[in-house]
Amino acid sequence: MVIMMQTFANTHLPIKVFIVDDHEVVRQGLKAIFKDESDIDFAGESDGQKSVLGEIAKAQPDIVLLDIRINGSDGFEIACQLNNKLPYVKILMISGYESELYLSESLNYKVKGFIPKGSSKDYVCAAIRMIALGGTVWHGELLYRAICGLRPINETLNKKMIRDETHIKPRELKVLVLLAEGKLNKEISCELHVSIDTVKKDIQQLKKKYGATNRIQLATIATEMHLK
Repeated sequence: MVIMMQTFANTHLPIKVFIVDDHEVVRQGLKAIFKDESDIDFAGESDGQKSVLGEIAKAQPDIVLLDIRINGSDGFEIACQLNNKLPYVKILMISGYESELYLSESLNYKVKGFIPKGSSKDYVCAAIRMIALGGTVWHGELLYRAICGLRPINETLNKKMIRDETHIKPRELKVLVLLAEGKLNKEISCELHVSIDTVKKDIQQLKKKYGATNRIQLATIATEMHLK
């Protein structure tokens, strides 16, 4: 790892990093991390509101350090737009919420990594360098928890029982279909024209009915049911 980092620093231009977070104190903290790094340049920042894509396009960064939860917006939606409009930009998701669900969703959106905000300076910089070299970075503990969350489904799932014998309401069925498609709560809410709180309640009920311990397991069940 050290050899790769030194090689990158000696033979390439500095890595340009753009920060997207709705908290100024977080943006300032991340900027301070890069200040003493000769191979990492701060390219710009945004609070994640409407002009964020234009700001990123203007800055032309190599990597966008993107918060998942942004007030008035959504980090995953921004990631989706970046993939469509600026596919050359690599995305590293960062969050103060250490959830395996967020890691799983990050994989769905084809980003290059996911790290917690509590990561050390060295960890953040190493993650940026690894992604710049073409690699990916996934927080080990969260990845382990995500994989463990999927395992019981493959061992105990009885598809016929789930599909034929478990009674679910029409809207709950629609929620299952959308979960199988990898939709977020906000997207399900918009598609079904119900509140996000209603979506959350439906998901909680579905988890109880199918014995799922988390959203990842429920989404896996929905996928294996081949719902339409």
